[in-house]
Order: sequence, then structure tokens, then C-alpha cells
Amino acid sequence: MYRLRPFEPADAPALTAMLHRAYAELGGRGLNFTAVDQTERTTLKRAGTGASWLLVDGSRIAASLTMTLPPHETLRRLSRTAAAPGRAWLNQMAVDPADRGQGLASRLWAVGRRWAGDAGASHLGVDTAEPAAHLVELYTAWGFARRETVQWPGKTYRSAVMERPCG
Repeated sequence: MYRLRPFEPADAPALTAMLHRAYAELGGRGLNFTAVDQTERTTLKRAGTGASWLLVDGSRIAASLTMTLPPHETLRRLSRTAAAPGRAWLNQMAVDPADRGQGLASRLWAVGRRWAGDAGASHLGVDTAEPAAHLVELYTAWGFARRETVQWPGKTYRSAVMERPCG
């Protein structure tokens, strides 16, 4: 049984390891998502600057999600969608490969949507690598629509910026 709880700084080592496992397939395809090889310090920074939740099985981290409101400044400079008022952003979401297919991402997404609505967001945004078609399809199924394309500095891919109304 998976239990939902907030991220705590002491989770950084285990969360970093889970992120590496979850993003390894994308890295193997040449998509250098930050989570492919991020440090524990980066995990602390990313998870600590937003609202972050974990789904745990015992003490093992099975899935995670971070949301920010407003989106990070770098993204707001890159994207007119992210720069618009009232935007909450779905950041680093991951499910351990051993736990996929059990609805964990959807469960976290419901938590993130509630949080964004309670925080006063009017819209939700996400950006992901255009070549990661399965992720673009997932976000489309969750009600997101493509708004623009951006190029993150240092990334090997262009990112689709997607948005949907909050709620």
C-alpha cells in the first residue's frame, strides 16, 4: 500500500536514486533531462522550492511530484505561457520503474491539481521533451494542450510547453 507524504530534506539521497532509475530510459534515448543524473544538491533545490510529495511503500520512495507557483524564473524567461499570471507548474514527476502501471502518477497529479487550486492558480503548465511522445500523450490525456516550444539551455531537445485550466 502506497502512502502519500510530503518531501523532507532527508529524502534527497533516496529520491535522487529513484529519479535516476525513473529517467534512465529517457537518458538512454539521448534526452538529457536533469533527473537523468542530477546531484542530491539539485534534488534538494528542486524539491525544496515548490510543494513536493512522495508516494512511499514502507520507507521506499515509489513516486514523486513537485509543483511550483509561480513557475521558476528561468522558465518564465523562456516561456510566455509560464510567464502569464496565475500559472502553477508541474515539475519533476517520476515513478520508479518497478512501480509503474499502478496509477501512481495519476494519484500524484490529483494531489498537485488540488494544491494548485487551493493556492489560487488559474492554469496549470508542464514542459517536456518533444521527442518523449509518451509523455506528451500522457499530458494531453490529462487535459493539457500545446502552447509553444522552448529550448532549455544545455538540453539536447526542444520542449513542448503545455497548459490547461486549473480544476
